[in-house]
Amino acid sequence: MEFKEYVNSLPNRRDEVTSELAALCCVSNNTVYRWLRGDFIPDALKRKVIADYLRVPEKELWPNV
Repeated sequence: MEFKEYVNSLPNRRDEVTSELAALCCVSNNTVYRWLRGDFIPDALKRKVIADYLRVPEKELWPNV
């Protein structure tokens, strides 16, 4: 399940997860929303942090990177 699909599958926690990811990656919530829309892809370090936080393999979240 890709990043966008995974986060959207958490309807009751989506805002909470988005805020936590923003804090962990030292970016704004808007940046996380841009990642979710597919406007941008996080850099390698941020992808690793996100994958570890979500406990989903990075290659599953971003299969085309």
